[in-house]
Amino acid sequence: MKILYAYRFEVDTQDIIEFYKKFRELNQDEDFKDIDEKYLERLLKGVIQNQQIIDNLIEKYSKDWPLSRLPMVELELMRIAVYELLFEEEVPVSVAIDEAVDMSSIFGIEKAPSFVNGILGRIAANEVKRGQKS
Repeated sequence: MKILYAYRFEVDTQDIIEFYKKFRELNQDEDFKDIDEKYLERLLKGVIQNQQIIDNLIEKYSKDWPLSRLPMVELELMRIAVYELLFEEEVPVSVAIDEAVDMSSIFGIEKAPSFVNGILGRIAANEVKRGQKS
């Protein structure tokens, strides 16, 4: 989340993976040792490449809250979770939602966890078709 959040403030629109490498160099105090590099890179690229689809869903289910009104932290957390819900079938739906809610309770505003949970729950119920027959 921190990487995507910082990326949004980047003046030069550089590749997200290059940005991540620079971020890692500049943030030596961050603990990157237990990170699955391949998954993180896929996630970062996926969120950026699919941002229009992701943002459209967040806005559709956030009822009367345009993206411009959403706090940046909560928005980035939901973007990650929606990416996982739509494109990472090995990530269980409940895990994607729970991680976003947990992180929003740490980094977000006071009512963020219930807001994030509500939006992601509606997206999961209405848009995620895992295991369903067509």
